[in-house]
Amino acid sequence: MPPEVSGSVDVGMTDALMIFSIAWTVAFAVGVLVYWKHRQWGKLGLFILFPLFCLTLVGLWPLLFNADDLAGTSSAEGTPRGENGTVPITPAVFEPFRPLEVTSDGYVKASACLECHEQNYHSWHDSYHRTMTQLATADSVMGDFSGKTVSFDGRDYRMTQEGDLCWVELPASIVQSEGPPVSPNETSRLPVVMSTGSHHMQVYWFPMGKGRMLGQFPLVYLKEADRWVPRKSCFLEPPTSDADIEIGRWNNTCLQCHTTNPKQKLSRDFVFDTKVAEFGISCEACHGPGEKHIAFHRTTQDQSGLVERQSSVSDTVASDAESGNPDLQNQVDPIVNPRDLDHRLSSQVCGNCHAMATHLDPKTRNDGHTFRPGKSLSDSRHLYRCNPSSESLLKKQGQDSKAFFESVFWKDGMIRVSGREFNGLADSPCYQKGTMSCLSCHAVHKEDGDSRSTADWANDQLAIDMDGDHACTQCHDAADYGERHTHHDLAGSGSRCYNCHMPHTTYGLMKAMRSHQISSPDVGRDQQAERPNACNLCHLDQPLSWTADKLESWYGIEKPILDEAESNLATGVLWSLQGDAGIRAIVAWHMGWKPAMQASQADWMARYLAHLLTDPYDVVRYIAGRSLKAIQGFEDLDYDYVAAIKDRLTAQTAAVMRWDELHDGDSSTGNHLLVDPEGELLLQKFRDLAGQRNDRDMYLNE
Repeated sequence: MPPEVSGSVDVGMTDALMIFSIAWTVAFAVGVLVYWKHRQWGKLGLFILFPLFCLTLVGLWPLLFNADDLAGTSSAEGTPRGENGTVPITPAVFEPFRPLEVTSDGYVKASACLECHEQNYHSWHDSYHRTMTQLATADSVMGDFSGKTVSFDGRDYRMTQEGDLCWVELPASIVQSEGPPVSPNETSRLPVVMSTGSHHMQVYWFPMGKGRMLGQFPLVYLKEADRWVPRKSCFLEPPTSDADIEIGRWNNTCLQCHTTNPKQKLSRDFVFDTKVAEFGISCEACHGPGEKHIAFHRTTQDQSGLVERQSSVSDTVASDAESGNPDLQNQVDPIVNPRDLDHRLSSQVCGNCHAMATHLDPKTRNDGHTFRPGKSLSDSRHLYRCNPSSESLLKKQGQDSKAFFESVFWKDGMIRVSGREFNGLADSPCYQKGTMSCLSCHAVHKEDGDSRSTADWANDQLAIDMDGDHACTQCHDAADYGERHTHHDLAGSGSRCYNCHMPHTTYGLMKAMRSHQISSPDVGRDQQAERPNACNLCHLDQPLSWTADKLESWYGIEKPILDEAESNLATGVLWSLQGDAGIRAIVAWHMGWKPAMQASQADWMARYLAHLLTDPYDVVRYIAGRSLKAIQGFEDLDYDYVAAIKDRLTAQTAAVMRWDELHDGDSSTGNHLLVDPEGELLLQKFRDLAGQRNDRDMYLNE
């Protein structure tokens, strides 16, 4: 738990400094005693000890007895020390209070790879893997720390910068979880020591003053919107006005996938001594520890040159491997290249992080997990699925299995949240019966001949030509999948393999993403799973019955029994008005997706997106606002998804009035869209359907 707060958090009074000061005091006392008893030797000891003690006391006194100044706290009585203060405050000051990079277990850090693997090192350095966790400095933070103050839910937050150190100021009541109550006007000013994320948003962490435990700043910096927003407004979870600093979340959870060789190191008295080999996902996360690899190549290097020697060693090793010579067998390079592994073991390297899984041995969370690239993931992880085995494990852990499954899976067990792509791949026939792996489509290092910019490559880390049908035609003969198969223009989005077989039914990072479980559209199956089908995510203006008829006619897929609304109303209407928060988020995203806008005539969608501007879930509002501004005529709509409700209602009214003016009724009309031929909304029917919205609490565990 955090220390007591009274306008500040005391992170300056450290055990190390106290012991140091006490040691000098004792030494000085001993010197005085020796001088008193044995003047000859005592003079020498006192002559050395006394000036050193004075120097130490001068340097440590402000740290020991003015810890508020070290923390840079602000309150009614205190003034922060910084650039103009007597105590220089740098990021190094807070090293004892944050997780550390410590090379152990054979890990040597990515910098050791640069000497021989310059190109791969630089492409990794340009990737978002590297920046998933960073020490917070003025250069690494994305957020605006220029003295900006923002307010949310009646609370003020201020972000500042002094030299190379960034600070956050927030109500003390948020930070203090125990002890006497604090005044509503009291604030805590805390140093930002670490950040997580850099692709879409960035989260900031400050020290709690107890071991290496971190707390989370309740605001995140949203890259796309270039602004500060509450963290709770970036994730699909039940609406709340609470602010939480999530004490220990990074030490316990985030580090597991956002660092290399993580060790949370939680003691019995709940003190973290968290250490990792490297912040971010580095070379060794995918290739394994590098110490023995480097030693192997150092020992094979001689005057004739490294390349020639390596070749001869490889030949010798291969020869002696056949004869069973154990000494030379040990000379095999221990590093792992996932491209050299079979498709299952290769994909499991990615699955170490990109899976909904848990440690088989909980102790490994504390002392470092045992998975290494090249090993089977099942040796150290339990891959969650909607089955009795996972349900039993969750019950042993004291978790509600039903709530857990709903936060991760669609009802048929298909993964529905981002960051868990291996679960989807592992349940795909292309993986189970074929040889598809993560590297079938993705390139962790930018390849030679890739004409894309580094930023474009880094966005999804796709290999060359993999943003299209070639990803599938590596194995499938394109001649077998012409218009007779797709029933769409081959040049159009309806003939792209992944739009039908990898639709955007996964949610995460405030958008819809492609499912990584290869499947085919089936209205009946998708309805049972309570999941939108691929066809209607493009054809939002058509009812389920229309899709079911097409699939039955084209592919012989049995048409399910549908109710009246499913037979007669457009899926975009039903899903946006009646769906749960997860469905509403996905359909709102698709209403701004160009292929769906073109296939479904986007003008009618604006009315439904306007309705979602006041949705109770923050992220649904954000996605709806972004999609609405993608429709012609709404680009300049003044809308803030985290503004007060009265301001959101004002923006919604403006959007509805603009739709009334722009919609002429000549296109995209009909009762299935609740729009009459004159372009007027069938308002009562609209309100009746909206009143049937699925308001169950939704928490998607991305």
